[in-house]
Amino acid sequence: MTTDRHNRSFTGKDLELLKKISKGDEEAFRELYDLTHKKVYYYLYRLLQGKQTAEDILVETYTEVWRGAKNFKGKSMVTTWIMAIARNLAMNELRKSKYHENIDNFPNLPSDTILDPEHFDKQRILKEAMLRLSMKHREILDLIFFHEMTYPEVSEILNIPISTVKTRVFYAKEALRGVLSQMGVKRDEL
Repeated sequence: MTTDRHNRSFTGKDLELLKKISKGDEEAFRELYDLTHKKVYYYLYRLLQGKQTAEDILVETYTEVWRGAKNFKGKSMVTTWIMAIARNLAMNELRKSKYHENIDNFPNLPSDTILDPEHFDKQRILKEAMLRLSMKHREILDLIFFHEMTYPEVSEILNIPISTVKTRVFYAKEALRGVLSQMGVKRDEL
């Protein structure tokens, strides 16, 4: 997993690449893509819950990066800017999808499946629990814990105040604890 510290180590490089991209440098675009696409893909995959849709939105994201490179103001890290583009495109896609229409209205749907932690690895249990969370909770936990982003970075991506990020993280963790409890997983088992 790419850590936030690693991201910061190429901040100067990705900014330089973006400047070159704004002038039409295709090699710089390929290099920026190579540096950032996995992080963006995994975020989209967990958000959209589908390989094909995540791949489609990934292509759209980098198309927008190519087109919008000259408009980058430098008020954030390049990776934060790219993640915000990806998120906006993903949200547009989810709004189009009929199956997603009201899923967030039912974040506490009971599950008939009780998982026995002895038979499932921790990662699989956590993945199952995350899928049972509302989109809002799943997304905030994904950005903070899987992508190791800071609260200000998440604030920028989601376009919400930092205090709201903190509140969402708190409630998302509570929701995750509740889901794990419903699944029969005790706190000390993960």
